[in-house]
Amino acid sequence: MRKLFTIVIYTLVVLLIGRNLPSLPRFTLFSDPKEYPETLKKETQAIIKGKTGNYGIFFADLTTGQTFGISDHEIFTAASMNKVPIIATLYSLERKGKIGLDEQITLQKEDMQDYGTGSLRYQKPGSTYSLKTLAKLALKQSDNTAAHIVANKITVETIQQTIEQLGLKQTSMEGNKTTAYDLYLLFTKLDNNELTTEANTKELLSFMTETDIEDRIPKSLPPGTVVYHKTGDAVGNIHDAGIIEKDGKRYFLAVLTSDIGDKEQETKETIAAIAKNILEFYSKRE
Repeated sequence: MRKLFTIVIYTLVVLLIGRNLPSLPRFTLFSDPKEYPETLKKETQAIIKGKTGNYGIFFADLTTGQTFGISDHEIFTAASMNKVPIIATLYSLERKGKIGLDEQITLQKEDMQDYGTGSLRYQKPGSTYSLKTLAKLALKQSDNTAAHIVANKITVETIQQTIEQLGLKQTSMEGNKTTAYDLYLLFTKLDNNELTTEANTKELLSFMTETDIEDRIPKSLPPGTVVYHKTGDAVGNIHDAGIIEKDGKRYFLAVLTSDIGDKEQETKETIAAIAKNILEFYSKRE
């Protein structure tokens, strides 16, 4: 009996040590996958506890379908998050044969959005760009002029109609409002090729990798992680949302904020910490 007891204790010690050594296999003996969302939600709540402002968060494991939300239906100012439905609608129209991505647009003086991010506002009127190039600039640089030109070309009404057809019930293009859950719907429908062809989906998603703004979700993630995401900034708001891909696993994360005051850096670091914790959570349970 004593020998059996010793063997059991020894085995448990080896298992516990093995969970913390990368050279040894990890075990899920004490971890129920059904409890992952609730456990991860509690850990996320602990990260944002005491932070300035309000947080709207939605997470999904795109492999298992498990999700959790924290104020995920609360409406926030979208800021540059609205560039995703603009470009998604452009690609949807291309699939329907209503517009061509290679169509050339001539930059006019009245097109210039002389604020925020992007390079087009520094260009001279008369320059020409394809709609595909404008889409890339709108997502990779968060170029306000590029997004403005595309939105005018395809109309705000068409964009709103498209996103409503996709089930985004709390997103308003005219009011510049959205929710973490609506962003989940948009990104996953795009990722599932519901908006455009598989080739164009890959192209559009590529515009959201290695962007000019990588100081939130991607900031603290390990090498080999790919993030397809879009950020948003406004007075009192810092956002990021997108798909995280690592070792064949895919996750969605949206973090929207409001009323952060002068805590922009703290908020960015908090978003990075949430994303980092998610990947560490799952890596420990592989």
